[in-house]
Amino acid sequence: MNSYSKSAIPSYVTLPEGGGFATIYEFIVFRFPRIPEPVWRERIELNKVRFDDGKLIGFVTPYQAHRRICYFREVINETKIPFEEEVIFENDDFLVADKPHFLPVHPAGEYVNETLITRLRAKYGYKELGSAHRIDRSTAGLVLCVKNCSKRGLYQQMFKEGLVKKIYLAAGTLPAETDQTHWHIKARMEPRDHFHMQIVPDGPVNSESIINLVDRRDGIGLFHLQPVTGKKHQLRVHLCAIGSAIIDDPLYSEYSDIDGDDYQRPMQLLAHRLEFTDPVTGKPMEFTSRRSLRSFRVL
Repeated sequence: MNSYSKSAIPSYVTLPEGGGFATIYEFIVFRFPRIPEPVWRERIELNKVRFDDGKLIGFVTPYQAHRRICYFREVINETKIPFEEEVIFENDDFLVADKPHFLPVHPAGEYVNETLITRLRAKYGYKELGSAHRIDRSTAGLVLCVKNCSKRGLYQQMFKEGLVKKIYLAAGTLPAETDQTHWHIKARMEPRDHFHMQIVPDGPVNSESIINLVDRRDGIGLFHLQPVTGKKHQLRVHLCAIGSAIIDDPLYSEYSDIDGDDYQRPMQLLAHRLEFTDPVTGKPMEFTSRRSLRSFRVL
């Protein structure tokens, strides 16, 4: 028998200008092509789709640009992630969580309750808790979470403006140029398809990373990575650009034979360190993950 998981966190969509949609239902079906139309039909029949002011949306509700609709994502037979997050710091304004591999930060895809933010809200009762940034589900490590909506923008702006020093560690294959240990990558990245990013030769630079090879062990390198910008999959793509690949990266490593989640072989990428000046108190803050990579012991 199927079991349904409903997200405790609402999802919102603002209706854009134009598009030629007569009804909101027509827009929703177009906007979410991977969700079968009968699913949206059932949600509307059960009064599960509303405007953000609580008014119900029906099949013939006219399209109204700039209004915001609200719904709660649902999935069938949600998979339990068998790893726990750890809160390593907390004050009145934010907390820093050390996320395990495989756990998404926010509801996405087949996960609605098995997410970092949903777990922390349920565990600590912080109803407005939200992240100031994101890391991939397959990446472990530090995530800064803000307790109140009124201050979340201050912390999000730090990341947008590059005021946070982020250090990642990755275990990857060694590049062919074995004598080189430092790379400064500046490149333009664009989507290759729905799941992958790629470096393209034309257009202005929109991604930048500093990469250092700091250790070698049994043919595997330990890389110290500092992203200057924050494009999707940036570090994974930039490592490929220098002739490396993260061990057990299911998307970008030609050496990976992983099909689906293999809990014994997490991708070897860790959000290791965060450094910033607290925009509320003005105090310098530094945090280091307590997690390690399988191939290297992180001290």
